[in-house]
Amino acid sequence: MTSQFPTPPLATTSERPETPSSVPATIAYAVVCGAAAAFIGTILHAQIIFFGDFPLTWGAVVSLVAAGLLFIYVGLKTLRVWSTAVAGIIAYVLVAWSAMDPNNRFIVPMDYVSYFPGPAIAGAIWVYGVAAATLVALIVVARRLKRSR
Repeated sequence: MTSQFPTPPLATTSERPETPSSVPATIAYAVVCGAAAAFIGTILHAQIIFFGDFPLTWGAVVSLVAAGLLFIYVGLKTLRVWSTAVAGIIAYVLVAWSAMDPNNRFIVPMDYVSYFPGPAIAGAIWVYGVAAATLVALIVVARRLKRSR
């Protein structure tokens, strides 16, 4: 049976509006996404598989990939490169703040690598990797937005 209503045409790239989000909306979006990346990544980074004495810190790698993809999404969604940096900075500040807390229960410092090698390595990968993921996301977003203009 056929429908009485015509199907709307699919939107093409040229029909989509290419105007950046407003500055307050961009800041709010970047802050929320950065905080979400920090929160979810801090929980997920501790997932480790041990092969004998060798820790495979797959959770830290997945956390960094997810955070980097979220930072890229923020920049491409808002059409502003600096929103990627804001999301990455917010995530890094929250992760570093959590790592420096003396009552920290989530990120094991490298001081304990001889006692807890897997969690300490995963914590270092996550803390320092957020900055690297932010830089990679900035490069990707800058190139993509430059190409689309």
